[in-house]
Amino acid sequence: MKQNDSQQAQKTIKDQLKSETRRRLIEAGASAFAKLGYHGMKIASVSKDAGIANGTFYLHFEDKQALFLEILRTAVAKLATGFFISQNYSGSYSDRSADSESEEIATMLNFAEQHKDLMRIVLTTDSSELLKGVDIFSPIVDARAQQLALHIPQGSEGARINPLVAARADMTMVMTVMLWWLDNSDKVARQDVIETLASLRQSWPSPLENKDNREPILDQWRSKL
Repeated sequence: MKQNDSQQAQKTIKDQLKSETRRRLIEAGASAFAKLGYHGMKIASVSKDAGIANGTFYLHFEDKQALFLEILRTAVAKLATGFFISQNYSGSYSDRSADSESEEIATMLNFAEQHKDLMRIVLTTDSSELLKGVDIFSPIVDARAQQLALHIPQGSEGARINPLVAARADMTMVMTVMLWWLDNSDKVARQDVIETLASLRQSWPSPLENKDNREPILDQWRSKL
C-alpha cells in the first residue's frame, strides 16, 4: 500500500512538472509571437526563454504551429467563457437588449486588447495554412448562429439569411473593426466602437412579420450607408 502511495505521489509530481513546463512554453511562445510575428518566432529562443532544453519543446508540441494553435485555443477559451457569461446565454434572442449586445462587444473588445498581436497574426496570415483547418471561433459563432436562427422569421425576406453565414460575417466584422480601432484609438472613442457595433448587430436580422414591415427595415439600412 505504501509503495502504491509512493508511486502515485511520484506520478503527481511528474505531471505537475510537465504541466509547469508546458505553461512556461505557452507563456514564452505567446510573448515571442507577439514581438516577432508567426514567421519570426524561433523554437530555440522560446525554449531558452522557458528555461528548458531545446529538445524538450518537442515533447510537448510537434512544431511552432502546434504551439501557436494551443496559445490561440487557450485565449479563445477565455473569450468564450466571458462571452457566455456576458450574454447569460438562454437560447432566446427576443429577450436580449441593447445592453446585452454592448456587454458582448465590450467582452470581445477586452479580448482584442489583451490578444492584439495573436489576432493580427490570424487575420493577416494565410489562415488556411496556419490554422490547419481548426475552427478556433466555432463555439462563439455557433452560439451566435443559434441566436440568429431563432430571430430570422420563415417565409419572409429575412429567411434568405443563413444564420451560420451571418454569424461568421458578424464575428469577422467585430474582430476586424476592433483590431482597426486598437491602432486608431485616437480617432474614435472606445464607447463609440461598442455602441456602434452593438447597434449594427441588433439591427439585423429584424423580424419581418409581413411585407409592410420590410420598407422600414430597409430604410434603417439605407440610413447607415
